[in-house]
Amino acid sequence: MDIKPLVQFQLNGSYRLIADLANRTSDEEWRSRAHPNANLIGFTVWHCARIIDWAVNPVMRGEPELADQPDWSDVAVEGALFGAGVTREVADSVPFLVTRARLAAYVSTMREDAIQWLAAAGPEDLEGVTDLKTGAKPGYVDGECWSEIEDLHGIPKWQFLIRPSVSHIRVHYGEVSGQLEAMRSGVTAAG
Repeated sequence: MDIKPLVQFQLNGSYRLIADLANRTSDEEWRSRAHPNANLIGFTVWHCARIIDWAVNPVMRGEPELADQPDWSDVAVEGALFGAGVTREVADSVPFLVTRARLAAYVSTMREDAIQWLAAAGPEDLEGVTDLKTGAKPGYVDGECWSEIEDLHGIPKWQFLIRPSVSHIRVHYGEVSGQLEAMRSGVTAAG
């Protein structure tokens, strides 16, 4: 059975979910947290976009991240990597540096390129295992970031594409949707 159509469908859905969150969040919500232990909404949505850029481009395609291109370098917040294992201070800076509109444009550009790549990809592009270390950016394969992603190193490529780019996005989509709903209803976390 060819799993590529399912992967294409799911990956395309991830881009749509991220864009949906960026577009339906107000600027005030973008820079807010639903409860004291939550990340700012804008950081979580930004993290979703950045993790797909990392997963699809350098890991799966062997290409630089879109955020490495001069036109998109403002999306790659210094010290924030793709959001895994960063400090709260760095995470909290992201929504003040990357607007909702800018993130939505980044996701749209990234989506078009990734969907074209996946449509042209052969079975060999989804076979084999991931190598997260070779050619990795400084910070991605050490410290807190590495401890967040090391279980993805060496897994089948098709599975790798699904985990951070589909499953992880669905988890954060549900998280942010629930947080927005709570914020809009005036419900606050107990504690």
